Amino acid sequence: MTTLVFIVTAVFSLYIPQTRGYFNIGEAAVYISALILNPIQAWIAGGVGSMMADVALGYFYYAPATLIIKGCEAAIASTLVRRKPRSRILESRLVGTGFSMLLPLLIGLIGSRFYVGSVELSFSIPLTPLLTIGIGELAQWTWVVIAIIIAAFLVYTNLKRVGTSWTILSLTTSGMVMVLGYYLYEQLVLGVAAIAEVPFNLMQVLVGITACLMVEEALKPFSRLVAQQ
Repeated sequence: MTTLVFIVTAVFSLYIPQTRGYFNIGEAAVYISALILNPIQAWIAGGVGSMMADVALGYFYYAPATLIIKGCEAAIASTLVRRKPRSRILESRLVGTGFSMLLPLLIGLIGSRFYVGSVELSFSIPLTPLLTIGIGELAQWTWVVIAIIIAAFLVYTNLKRVGTSWTILSLTTSGMVMVLGYYLYEQLVLGVAAIAEVPFNLMQVLVGITACLMVEEALKPFSRLVAQQ
């Protein structure tokens, strides 16, 4: 799972000049690790795999923070998804949908307010040079459109009962820990415009949630197998 997190994180990146960081789809593998593994194992897979990707792609100045932040994110997600909520309200589709709407709302508000400008899209095979696909501009309306599409998809998944509401709540909570962790690291340690990366980190959370909702049922046998070891 550590190798999977590394490959999925490193294979695609969107460079963010304002923070010298990058958008990636690694959250999908981090959350899948959380569904399968116990909290300690998930911490290793999420933290070490993501840190290795930072180093391989040249973002070594993020590596120490990534080890801790992504590790904690995976461990928190693993812990929460294994806890059965005592309140039936927390299992309801209405609560799951409402809570998940927080993510596209923040993406639309923060993105359109603080990140309007150039982005650099690149593709990479780990340990090889980055292939720059192009540089483009993000306008305010772009973020609004993205937020609407994401919100519509989340409503659809809840209505169609793809995955469980508790999984959405658990992964969203752990994802917000990741977003906050990177914000504090970028703001206090790197001294960059940390707010610019928040919408991208929120989208990473949504990528991870989407992937997990699609495969949650299929992964349950693997989770039970690991628990028996």
